[in-house]
Amino acid sequence: MLESTWNPLRKQALALAVAVCALNTPLAGRDGHVLAVAAASRTIQPGGVVLVSVKSPAALTGLTGQAFGRPLRFWQVDPLEWRALVAAGLEEKSGAYEIDVSGADASGVAATGRLSLTVVRRHFETRRLRVSGAFVDPPASEAARIASEARRLAELFAQSTPRVWRGAFEVPVPGTATSSFGRLSVFNGQPRGRHQGTDFRAATGTPVVAPNAGRVVLAEDLYFSGNTVVIDHGLGMFSLLAHLSRIDVAAGHDVVRGEQVGLSGATGRVTGPHLHWALRLGELSVDPLALVAALSDLKE
Repeated sequence: MLESTWNPLRKQALALAVAVCALNTPLAGRDGHVLAVAAASRTIQPGGVVLVSVKSPAALTGLTGQAFGRPLRFWQVDPLEWRALVAAGLEEKSGAYEIDVSGADASGVAATGRLSLTVVRRHFETRRLRVSGAFVDPPASEAARIASEARRLAELFAQSTPRVWRGAFEVPVPGTATSSFGRLSVFNGQPRGRHQGTDFRAATGTPVVAPNAGRVVLAEDLYFSGNTVVIDHGLGMFSLLAHLSRIDVAAGHDVVRGEQVGLSGATGRVTGPHLHWALRLGELSVDPLALVAALSDLKE
């Protein structure tokens, strides 16, 4: 009696399971595409840059992502591959972080992927100097100019235009880098902030070239950086070349990698001739030499 009652119930359950499977089968391929997310390095230092590649099994209509809580700016290599630059801020703490990416194909099927990236500790130099107070604290009469120039630069760096740069970046002058990105300066016992770029030995009159293609968005004399050229490379990346003795380009001019934009010098708040190269990626200042290394093998 028990067996005769059990068998019909079991048959009904099996039939129901088969029916559910049959209903789910057409939707199995619509659960989503898995994106293959890879990086040239799985570790990054504060101020560093890593090139990330995302490959999809199907063509996507677009791709978004985030790293360290900030949006990534992707460019498409071919129908199935996208790339982005991931940067870590100067104050990023050591530890593991997730890079999350997502998109969809033309049919609306979702595509997601994830990659773990580890921030490793970086030691930054500290420079302690005793200097004249006039060199440290600008006169009150210059306060309005300094504030206005800071606002203009912030507005420029907040823009994101289409990608213009291609391939590897080159250093703007042939000289040796003389000061470390992120170095803390302490003048007369007071911390004055970290160095937001890299300095290069360059005698006055040394040709300064564009590190990569872009559009000149600023070419003029600024209080702190002297004769300055800012190049918008696209996708939120900017080069700032400072302390020039001469500017050879104007705002609105399109430059190619290696094109001369001016001559090095000692204008602005400096103690001697050199070239200061600062690089912005989104809202972050990153180490220009880290970018050069990260993209050294990139062709396009």
